[in-house]
Amino acid sequence: MPRRSGRRLYEGDPLAEHEFGHDQPGDSGRAAYRPEESAASTRSGAAGYPQQSAQRPQAPDSKGFVASLFDFGFTSFVTPKVVKVLYPLIMILAALGALVWVIIAFKVNAVFGVFALFILTPLYFLIVTAFYRIALELFIVIFRIADDIQALRQRDDMR
Repeated sequence: MPRRSGRRLYEGDPLAEHEFGHDQPGDSGRAAYRPEESAASTRSGAAGYPQQSAQRPQAPDSKGFVASLFDFGFTSFVTPKVVKVLYPLIMILAALGALVWVIIAFKVNAVFGVFALFILTPLYFLIVTAFYRIALELFIVIFRIADDIQALRQRDDMR
């Protein structure tokens, strides 16, 4: 639906605010031309796409752990804060589990204990930490995608 006035339909809703190209019915997928934007503010990278900055934008409503925990509106997330503490705890527990495994292996048999100490225990520790690291990274990636979508909405790039 082309724009008929200077006001946008559903103003305030970032997903419904569309800028149509040249107000033609067939141009609904093309962004409108904005001559007020300077060339310096629309630097382009390869193939005319905007250049990406090397730093991640920080969420403007970052709260502490306790404030995020009691945020009943779910405007800030606890999971990215918990992951930073949870991964070292998982590594410590995996190391303690491996140590218990070595002690039990030595009680069973000295040869089995040496085999467990040099081969089975490091393998166990690497597999456990890799599994949990991948799972935690998956959570962080999901939250970063959410942050990126929020940044796009704030920049009004969602069309």
